[in-house]
Amino acid sequence: MKKFPVSDGTIEKLICDRSTLSIEFSDWQEQLWLITFHKLIAFQGIGAIGSEISEMYETTDTPLSAEATRVDPNETGTSYCFTSSDGCDVIFTVIAGSYTAEKLDCTHNTYTTKRKKRNDSI
Repeated sequence: MKKFPVSDGTIEKLICDRSTLSIEFSDWQEQLWLITFHKLIAFQGIGAIGSEISEMYETTDTPLSAEATRVDPNETGTSYCFTSSDGCDVIFTVIAGSYTAEKLDCTHNTYTTKRKKRNDSI
């Protein structure tokens, strides 16, 4: 089981597109992080935004991963589970191929990140 290096914080925001899920996460030192899950397969949560998180850990066996495999056996990935600081129940699960985490440079409660520009022209 591999753990995310930042724990004890709050999920502030979720940003999702077709293949990625990004989470704005503020840690106990009030540092803002952007956790981006790549090759997104599925995610599920109950009351995750604004919740105090104890930790995030990786596993391969969750009810959501079993459901994703049942729907499409080719859709396999790692399950990333976020546990609540109130009782350590899993309140948010992401299934994806990998993730990256970067500390955001906050200035006046705003930040900038480099994003690929979409080209929707045909």
